[in-house]
Amino acid sequence: MGSLRLGASASEYVRDLICADEKGKAEERLETLLLEGLQSAETELTQAAWSEIRQEAIAQVKARRQAR
Repeated sequence: MGSLRLGASASEYVRDLICADEKGKAEERLETLLLEGLQSAETELTQAAWSEIRQEAIAQVKARRQAR
């Protein structure tokens, strides 16, 4: 969703505003997490750690798909 649409119905306009707000909040959250990661102590990631990260990411994607 790039921008708010002109000529949209009131409900479409409100939906677009909500989507834009949610996207902005998600971008802010991502930026916060990235900055936290950059400021944290460095650690070596093992194969087990990468596997755990991968499993967590897959679980989150599945949960989001089920929520739709």
